[in-house]
Amino acid sequence: MPEPSSTDALHLPISPNVDAVPSIRVREAPPILGVSYVKTIGRAGQGAGEFLMPMGLIIDAYGQLYVADAGNNRVQVIDSNGHFVTEFGSYGWRDGEFDFPNDVALSLDTLYVVDTGNNRVQYCNLVHRIFYPLMTTSQDFEFDAPEGIGLGRNGEVFVVDTRNHRWVQFSRNLAPILTMGSFGSSREQFWNPTDLAVNPHGTMYIVDTGNHSIKSYDFSGNPIRTWGEKGSALGQFREPKRLAVDAWNYLYVTDSGNRRIQIFTTEGRAVIEFTVKTLLNPCGIAVSQRGQVFVSDTDAGNIKVFQVIFKSDAKKAE
Repeated sequence: MPEPSSTDALHLPISPNVDAVPSIRVREAPPILGVSYVKTIGRAGQGAGEFLMPMGLIIDAYGQLYVADAGNNRVQVIDSNGHFVTEFGSYGWRDGEFDFPNDVALSLDTLYVVDTGNNRVQYCNLVHRIFYPLMTTSQDFEFDAPEGIGLGRNGEVFVVDTRNHRWVQFSRNLAPILTMGSFGSSREQFWNPTDLAVNPHGTMYIVDTGNHSIKSYDFSGNPIRTWGEKGSALGQFREPKRLAVDAWNYLYVTDSGNRRIQIFTTEGRAVIEFTVKTLLNPCGIAVSQRGQVFVSDTDAGNIKVFQVIFKSDAKKAE
């Protein structure tokens, strides 16, 4: 079990988080040869470095992992070896308190937390650690059990408003400006969406969990394509939960009902699937610049770590 260390310190991002908002300079993606299991971080519990129903993940510029530790009503920060660094929050409804937080995002020195049980999103400066609610200003923008959050290339904030079957866009000044979606199965409708990610070109990818699919939209919100259906074959899903975009613009999707992760191209072509026997319920996912994949296993109460093997990496090893 990872123990808290007095020598560990929270490193503050000095540039936009590379995993949440990848660089606009996307090179030609090398082929993926395979994915290997590396290790498991943490275990079920309430102590430092322990988790109860871990959900969303994000990696900062120093390789530290922020975990939405939903069952413990907090956000934990751990290093890449699983050593506890710090934590934010406790159970409650006041500012800085959480009720089953589902997701996290980072932008410069700002941490965003999707406070699902309190139907809100909170944010704080990592230096001052004082949380404020993301104001929705009118009933048109109020949340009902939001579960996911993503950041746009120009500082926009996108919140997945799960039970309202839509997403809500905030400006870089955190003013609500747009909502899109309703209940259904058409290209512009959703059924309990749970997450989204934005690639360097402004394309948005949304996990439409109830419809067992992924939907993509351009920077203006116009639908581009939908892929996936209920099933267990490659490219099919059973209640997908989260997704992440890596430095090569590959999309990683946690396919929870099939207990696996699938990797896709930006056009929705399935590249590979991977799992490990001990993976019970994959949920949150984050990918480092070096191709390490961190997956929160909600039922097991831990984080599984994998390594993507690219063709360029294999050549270097020869």
